Amino acid sequence: MVADSFVTAVEQSIDLDSFVDYLDSTKNKNSISISDILTLFKKHPSHTRNFADKLFMFDEYSAITTTGLAYINQKEIKDIVKSIATEMQVDKSVYYARDVEDVIKEFCDKIKVEIVQHLKERDFGDTAFIFSHFNRKENKPQAFHIQINQLTKGDYDISSSDIITYQDRSYLKILTDGQSGFVERLIFGSLYKNVTEIKKQFIDYILKTFKPNKGKKKAIIDYIKDFEFLRETVQDDVFSLKFRELSLQEAVDLAALLVKITMDIQVYTEKVPTVGGLIRLAIISKEKGFEWISGNKIASSKII
Repeated sequence: MVADSFVTAVEQSIDLDSFVDYLDSTKNKNSISISDILTLFKKHPSHTRNFADKLFMFDEYSAITTTGLAYINQKEIKDIVKSIATEMQVDKSVYYARDVEDVIKEFCDKIKVEIVQHLKERDFGDTAFIFSHFNRKENKPQAFHIQINQLTKGDYDISSSDIITYQDRSYLKILTDGQSGFVERLIFGSLYKNVTEIKKQFIDYILKTFKPNKGKKKAIIDYIKDFEFLRETVQDDVFSLKFRELSLQEAVDLAALLVKITMDIQVYTEKVPTVGGLIRLAIISKEKGFEWISGNKIASSKII
């Protein structure tokens, strides 16, 4: 597991191009209403701060990395995670007998409580967790992606199951989040995260252009969602890099390399740098469980 320590601060501001477009479209250019000005303000990344812990031990064989908000309900995410872990592990014999998915479900339920409290005061930004685990019963590593999508204060369904969701992504072997999707596209190809959006655009375009009747409309939607006609194209694009089996040292070096690539490439982009600062690495092994990389048996990567 690898994580950086940058946090991106978001502030409300007016984009110059948007303001010029507004002036071009408004009839009264000498008097602008306050309500119109307020609608022009949008949230934009403004700067980064280097202080966030994004990688934490959850139990002896599990770890969590996070990207997105640094605070939920005015609490640091690391404090929330540690509090939940302590609460869930009061009886360790019962805890370690549980299936990992049951643990993740309870973790999500407890995070959701904090999200709902957060939404009473302010909007919620996209945030994700990667839950890494070594399953001793099945003798295999597992990785789960936990997603919380952007939510607006006063405009959400508290009973919705979509507020926080998780998926087992162990089959990917390498799991990433954050980094503006650059690393994911490098490893998995451009279609990996875009397939759902491509389907939606196909459906919207066909329905709007051809206006089929109800019977054909359902058939079109079902056919495009199934996506069989593009399955081979998508599969060829996924896993554009074919990794061989790596030693533990090589895996540590690869994780550091992927962060370093993003740190270097963002220098040349227009966006505020979002990756950098202190880079933390840890491993989970069957023999020793969770360990920070300390340069004892596994050397900290010289790449960063």
